[in-house]
Amino acid sequence: MLEFNARTIETITNALRRCDRKVNLTKTWYCLHQSYGIGTPSSSGASLKLSEQDHSTLRALIQRHTSFDPLKQTTAELKGDRMELALKTRNEKLSSQTVSAGIVMVGSPTHALTLASGTYQLPPGSTLNVPAEELHGTHRVVLIENLPVMYHLARYRWPQDIVEIPMLFRGSPQFTPAAVTKALAGVHEVVCFADYDPQGLMNCLTQRRACAMVLPTDEAIHRITSTGLDKPADFANQQAAREWLNTLQLPPVQRMLAQKLAISQESMAGSELILYQLERRDADPHSVPSAADFWG
Repeated sequence: MLEFNARTIETITNALRRCDRKVNLTKTWYCLHQSYGIGTPSSSGASLKLSEQDHSTLRALIQRHTSFDPLKQTTAELKGDRMELALKTRNEKLSSQTVSAGIVMVGSPTHALTLASGTYQLPPGSTLNVPAEELHGTHRVVLIENLPVMYHLARYRWPQDIVEIPMLFRGSPQFTPAAVTKALAGVHEVVCFADYDPQGLMNCLTQRRACAMVLPTDEAIHRITSTGLDKPADFANQQAAREWLNTLQLPPVQRMLAQKLAISQESMAGSELILYQLERRDADPHSVPSAADFWG
């Protein structure tokens, strides 16, 4: 059965407004023909001929499924999130926005989280989903690369300088990177915590407003590698990131490259972490850094 989504409605609406008498037999029109008897196939089978009755049936179909009249209303009225569309149409799923658009995930290892609207106490192992604007005005946040870390923040031995500041998940299909970008637009400085591997450090160093990186100590690196919990295959597979980093003279970068290290954030749980401050030649926090922007 054909789904009456935004693309289907737009296809039908355009045909009705143009008074099309023939349309190419695309997948949408094929489904409309098979499901509702819309149109008469041409002799070549490449198109459908539409009659006045077909036009009337198409208009009625859209109205039945959505309460939208394609000849009296504009498709602009179908814009917005699901809550907005539910007030205008019987099919709120026509929204092209993700349900969590504009929402970010934040947490705290101390379970106390200070945001724009106030301070909140979180149960152990929990996070908070909030509008991106809740981080605006925050001086500094920690940007977390991997989602599992967000549920175990208290297991990490964070540097004291950052243990009480908000920790923000960098994004996924559920927590869109666009929302994270919106949140960070109102933040002065970003501390990056990523995997200690080429791609992870490159992600940190190309982050706008990055002022520092959270890294494993020498002891943590030794513990993880000596017990076989590092990921040499990941290091080998990250050639592009290795090449980007190779021009940098930053000690943690050079050590990681020289020792061919790849250590996940998850394997650092329980180990002491340190804060490595970044100094950029380019003082513009709004620009995306390049390898040449950092002092060695």
